[in-house]
Amino acid sequence: MDVFVGAEYVIANALIELKKKGEEYISFDKLRNIGWEIQKLCNEEGINAIILTSGSRIKDAIYDFSDYFEYFEGPEPMIRVKSDRPITDLENRFVFCLPKDVATLITQNISKWVA
Repeated sequence: MDVFVGAEYVIANALIELKKKGEEYISFDKLRNIGWEIQKLCNEEGINAIILTSGSRIKDAIYDFSDYFEYFEGPEPMIRVKSDRPITDLENRFVFCLPKDVATLITQNISKWVA
């Protein structure tokens, strides 16, 4: 059975990794690319997951999870973690509740995708 992974999970995992590198923002384009990379790797590994990172899904995730994320207009549309949210909140909400195989795939590869 397929597992649907919402854009909010991709956003949170990317922002967690970026925060470790001292960065605060990620662009919509970068998120879509990361979503494609996750999807390709899931397909290669035989993990039945569908990664939802189309443009409308990313915008919906910002509004649906506005207590975690906020839109920022830089040189292009960007997303950042709300300033009052520690990264541990994102880890508890968006990492530890993913299916183990999907979470492992993302956490083992996210650093190369956000580079």
